[in-house]
Amino acid sequence: MRHLTAHAPTRDILTSLARAGWGDLAGSEHKGTRAMLRALVALLPYGSGEGLVTAPQLADVSGYSERWVRSRLVELERAGLIVWRRGGVAAGRCVPSHIRIVKRAVLALIGLARTIKDTVVQVRRESTQRRIAGLSYVLGKRRRSAIRKSVQASSPSRGSLPTLPRRGATPLIECVHGDPRGSRYCALCRHSVPA
Repeated sequence: MRHLTAHAPTRDILTSLARAGWGDLAGSEHKGTRAMLRALVALLPYGSGEGLVTAPQLADVSGYSERWVRSRLVELERAGLIVWRRGGVAAGRCVPSHIRIVKRAVLALIGLARTIKDTVVQVRRESTQRRIAGLSYVLGKRRRSAIRKSVQASSPSRGSLPTLPRRGATPLIECVHGDPRGSRYCALCRHSVPA
């Protein structure tokens, strides 16, 4: 795994943050913020992570309303993850906002996110091992004996399996017990039939 620096493309940095578990941006309450970061990465140049963008463009890419976009941008700005120079109207023309993703801040968030994720994964691993230990007891002792008993109960007893007739043997004669396959297959009279 290569070490990411601020010179890495924003797409790679955001992918690394997502793989690290998002850190402080994890959870359903930050779903819009994560979507906004993804939208910024999609719209801004990958190398620099900065450029001109409008709220309607971000709304189209993120799938959220323009109002929600602006509130998430404010949150990203407060967290220090972006620098936002707001646009507006100048000389009767709309001017887009200039946004720069602060790559060093996102990289710092990745380091924190990995620490949090390592702790969560360790707790999850220990919990899984405890569950598996309990299952191996159940499957290892109780379940095996239950399976063995059910197999023994469902399998035919010794001597009750039908035998196949030899080549050139006489045609099958229906047994006195009503087995249509013949007396060689009847479990009750097979022992009295000459081989």
